Amino acid sequence: MPQLSRSQDPAFSQFYANRLYLNPGFAGIERDIRRAFINYRNQWPGISGNFVTYSASYDQYIDHMHGGLGMRVMNDVQGDGTIKQFELGLVYSYHIRVSRELTLGAGLDAHYVQRSLNTSSLIMEDMIDPRTGIVSHPTADFLYAQNTAYPDFTVGLTSFYRNYYGGISAAHIFRPNQSVSSDPNARLPRKLVFFAGGIIPIYERRFGKEVLQLSPNIIYLQQKSFSQITYGVEGLVKDQLIFGTWLRQNLGIKFGALIFSTGYVTKNYRIRYSYDRQLSSPTVNIPALGTHEISMILTIDGEKKKKHRAIKCPKI
Repeated sequence: MPQLSRSQDPAFSQFYANRLYLNPGFAGIERDIRRAFINYRNQWPGISGNFVTYSASYDQYIDHMHGGLGMRVMNDVQGDGTIKQFELGLVYSYHIRVSRELTLGAGLDAHYVQRSLNTSSLIMEDMIDPRTGIVSHPTADFLYAQNTAYPDFTVGLTSFYRNYYGGISAAHIFRPNQSVSSDPNARLPRKLVFFAGGIIPIYERRFGKEVLQLSPNIIYLQQKSFSQITYGVEGLVKDQLIFGTWLRQNLGIKFGALIFSTGYVTKNYRIRYSYDRQLSSPTVNIPALGTHEISMILTIDGEKKKKHRAIKCPKI
């Protein structure tokens, strides 16, 4: 019996470790620093046909462009290679310093998407013996491998005020068709993402030295009828150790996850590991739905031609 299935774009638990994908307005937001990001996510490795996503990006501020320039690449593999999606994008963000404490940004992510469906791993109805249920002969309705490619665009706005930040982005602006068919339902629905957060420094009373940074954050995502909210707190201890706890909820259904993260920080890199612990599932054993994610951020200090006030953007 055929069933309707739904899906959404690849999502990362470590949002700010993949910030160009989250919002193109982040490109070059730290004027004197260049950053490279590497991400790996293995979602639900305990079940057959899990989801594996690789991502890398780079951005920096360009003086004569009055903003940031970046590029990103992502490869998403679903169902042991049944569906593959590759993205390559160029990102630009224009920054406006409204005052000493307020900075606004507007970004554009223009990327090329290549999507493929490997039909050789699919089992069609006429391949199944109705008496035994065993796949006994090849399908008469042979399907060829299907490939499609299309341009896609994301826009985003960001704001940074003192120790607080927020922004909104809209993906799939022109709702591209990701299928080789002419089915109008195959057009991608637009995705809206809202984020907000802040950085709260904790000082040691006797010496006035910062010993801890707490960073509460909230991320809201909506794509057609799918809505999701993730909120939590991460901390940075003595500029070295990262820890955090998040709760992710898919609104409208009892299906969520606890996210635990830890990491280590030096002057030139940050490495972080997170684990998603699924809270409920109607069909699959909970232990099979754990998700592992690893990220690394490489920092390169640029030439400080001018003295700029540091922006408190999400880093941990």
